[in-house]
Amino acid sequence: MVPKPKFNRGSAVEVSIEPGSSVPRTGDKVEAFWKQRWWEGYVSKDLGNGRFRVYFTESKEMVFSKRKLRVRRQWINDKWVPPIIYQQLKNYKELFRELKMPRWETRLENRRNWISELPDCILLHIMSFLEARDVVRTCILSKRWKDLCKRVTTLKYILPSAQTLDSFKSWIFSCRDHSCSLFNLTISTRIQQGEEALYPLIEYALFHNVQHLKININPSFRPKSDLLPLISVSHSLTFLKLSYGRNFGVAVCPKSLRLPALRTLYLKYVNFVATHHHYADPFSNCHELNNLVLRDCSLIQDAKVLCISNNALSSLTISSVAAQQFSLSTPNLKSFTFLGSFVFHRLLSSTCNLSFLQQVNIDGLSYIHKEASTFLRWLQVLANVKILKIGYSLIQTIQNDLLANLISKKVQPPHFARLESLTVVKSIRQSGSVPDEDIIKVVQQSLQNTTPMPKVDIRRYNKFMENLN
Repeated sequence: MVPKPKFNRGSAVEVSIEPGSSVPRTGDKVEAFWKQRWWEGYVSKDLGNGRFRVYFTESKEMVFSKRKLRVRRQWINDKWVPPIIYQQLKNYKELFRELKMPRWETRLENRRNWISELPDCILLHIMSFLEARDVVRTCILSKRWKDLCKRVTTLKYILPSAQTLDSFKSWIFSCRDHSCSLFNLTISTRIQQGEEALYPLIEYALFHNVQHLKININPSFRPKSDLLPLISVSHSLTFLKLSYGRNFGVAVCPKSLRLPALRTLYLKYVNFVATHHHYADPFSNCHELNNLVLRDCSLIQDAKVLCISNNALSSLTISSVAAQQFSLSTPNLKSFTFLGSFVFHRLLSSTCNLSFLQQVNIDGLSYIHKEASTFLRWLQVLANVKILKIGYSLIQTIQNDLLANLISKKVQPPHFARLESLTVVKSIRQSGSVPDEDIIKVVQQSLQNTTPMPKVDIRRYNKFMENLN
């Protein structure tokens, strides 16, 4: 019995091909000696003079001398058996195409038909991640895809051209299957025709049971303030994001929004008018509203107090909203975030004790000449919070006002009944301004009426919070 050679795969063993033995040919499976081990590959070309180009599945092609190659063999019946020539198994052209084709192209070629064989519901779900123009382009792939795009329930129009907006509207009105609902519609564009150019699209979506509606436009004119009233007739809408551009006119919100199914609302650059006696209370009739985000909004005309009245609301974010006073009537509020400079010269009140409040995040610009007593009154309203995160600028103002002028104190620090942790957030550029020990002293002074003392932490970030876009 012929003993099997004693060497392990991958060991540094070099095998030379003796005269008369098999010589690698194009398409043969070989092993090449490189970097102290043997690597499997295919001979893609005989370069002559004992040199061969070898293709590896995990790397690019490389050139080896015949001395560095050995034909791949198998140990069968106590002897080495040469491989079956590849040309006997595959057509030569097909093999060479496989060798030359990048791996991702090979995979794509193999999976093309597999994707087309998926059920419609899966393909429609995949298409929901594409922009509208790419969705429409799928109709040319094959007969299988010809009418599929007409039944998508999610459309995203993200283009700057007014001409393409007209084409998009034309396709929807003339080609889309009108028996299918349009659950999700996203429009993000810089239009020149006027806000009313979007109204037919919005009306179509509302008529087809839209649930998620995102509109981000930068019109070059003052908005007509008809968009929100138009949307307010919807009984299916659960998510609404309406964002205008900074440098143009600001839309006006109706005195009262009536969206019975709405759960999430995001408004940017929208004005509010008074409902009664200088109070703006636009959200009290959104009975399912759970998450509210207001950014860069203002009160106009005779409105002075922004009321957030909603029994279902659990998350509230206010960023750079101009109002003389904020009034909360949100008994189920769990998360409250306030960003902007108004924290030192705007009042906060609440008609309930916010007994379910879990986390509060507050940050604002530092105003040396502003009294910290206003901010301490805010904390008194939010005294039932469990987790409190505040920006370093607030601590700086408290230090300038309270610690430097102890006699001028007008408001006692609040008593936090449930506070578990307080985190002071410093930006990277603020890190070296004040030692952490001084910050801890200010925090302890602000928590002097709170027992037991909660956990105090100081963290450093590039920004206080992620952008609210």
